[in-house]
Amino acid sequence: MRLGSFYVFVLLLTALLTAPRRARADGEAAQDSEILGDDSSGLRVQSTTTRISGFSQYGHGYQSQAGPVLGPGNERLVVFEPQTDVVFTQGDKLTHRIWLPFDVISAASPNSIAPPDVLSGASRHVESGTIDWTTNYKSTPVTDFTMRSGIHLENPFRSWSSGLGMTRAFADQNTVFGAHLTGIFDWFDQFDIHGHRYGRTERSTGTGTLSLTQVLSPTTIATMNYGLTVQAGELGNTWNSVPLADGTRGAELLPNQRVRHAVVGRLAQYLPWNGAVRVYYRFYADDWGIVAHSAEVLLNQRITPNLYVGALYRFHTQTGPFFYTTLAPVDATLRVADSDLAPLQSHTIGGKIVGDLRALGIARSLHYELEYDHYFRTNDLRMDVASCALGLRF
Repeated sequence: MRLGSFYVFVLLLTALLTAPRRARADGEAAQDSEILGDDSSGLRVQSTTTRISGFSQYGHGYQSQAGPVLGPGNERLVVFEPQTDVVFTQGDKLTHRIWLPFDVISAASPNSIAPPDVLSGASRHVESGTIDWTTNYKSTPVTDFTMRSGIHLENPFRSWSSGLGMTRAFADQNTVFGAHLTGIFDWFDQFDIHGHRYGRTERSTGTGTLSLTQVLSPTTIATMNYGLTVQAGELGNTWNSVPLADGTRGAELLPNQRVRHAVVGRLAQYLPWNGAVRVYYRFYADDWGIVAHSAEVLLNQRITPNLYVGALYRFHTQTGPFFYTTLAPVDATLRVADSDLAPLQSHTIGGKIVGDLRALGIARSLHYELEYDHYFRTNDLRMDVASCALGLRF
C-alpha cells in the first residue's frame, strides 16, 4: 500500500461515514429524525484522528552484521508512521473502530546483508500498512461483546489476526470481568544470514486474557489482567546472526515453540488538585527462561478545562533466555544474540500535551496531542519517539 493510496482510502472512508442523508423531494415534510440527526440504524462518526509518529533508534547489537564479524553491529533504525483512527456507531448497540497505521522503515542491520540485490536493496526502504477493525456490541447495559480482525502487509511479510472478547459488569457496574481470545498467523519470506531466500515460512500465535476491573472508591479504580500466549513455527526473523567461537557468524537457532505468561496490575487515582496518577506493573515469564518486571507511572495534570499535560516514567528489567550468548560454540543447537532478548534494564522518560479547541461546523471540538519519549537501556540502545495528532470529535 503506497502512501498516496493510503490517504485516498482514508478520505473515501471518512467521506462515506460523514456523508449527509439524502435530500428531501420538493414538498416533502421534514421528519424529526432529520432535524435532530437521530438515525438509529445508520452510521454516525464519533471521532476521527490522524497521527504522525517518528522513531529514531541508535545503538549496537550482536545480532547485527553491520559491524565487526564478532560484533556488535549497528542497529540504526528510522520509522516514520502516519496513522488514522476512526470511531463510529451503528445504531444504539454497535461501535466500530478502524485503525490504519502506515510505516516507512529504514534499517541498518538487515541492509548490511549481502548480496545487496537480494535483501538489502529491498529492505533499505520498507513500506508497510495495517487495517485493524474492532467492533463492540452492547448486548445488554452490563454485557459487551468485542470482535476484532486485522491484516498487515509489508515486504516480505504478511500477517492476519482475529479476536473475540466479552465483558460483564456486576455490583452496579462497580466490578467488570473480561475475557478475550486472539489468534495471529504470520507468513513471511525465509532468508539466511547471507541474504539468500529459501521460500516461505510461518508462525502462529494464540493469546487468551482474563481481566478484572474494580471501583475501589469514587476516586480509585484498579485492574488486574492475566495473559497466556502460545507461539509455534519460525519465531525469529531468519536473518539475525550469532558470533561463533571460530571467528565466523552463524544463523540464530531458536526453539519452534514458546509459552508466555504475563500478569498486569493497574491503578488509577484522582488527585484533589485536578490531576490523576496511573500506576502500572507487569510481571512476565516464559519457557525460554526470560523473567521480566516492568513498572510505569503516568501523572496527568489538568491546566484548563480543555488542556492537560502528562509526564511518564517507565522502568523495565529482564533476564535473557538460557541460550543467549554473544559468542556461541559452533555446534550449539540453540543460540541467539538478539539484543532485545539480552539481559537488560531500560528506562523511558516522556511527556505530552493534550487539548481540545472549540470547532466550527459539524464537529464538536478539535482534539490535538503532542508527545515525546526518550528510551534508553543498558546494552547500548537508545530511541527517540515524537508524535503529534489532530482529530475531530463529533
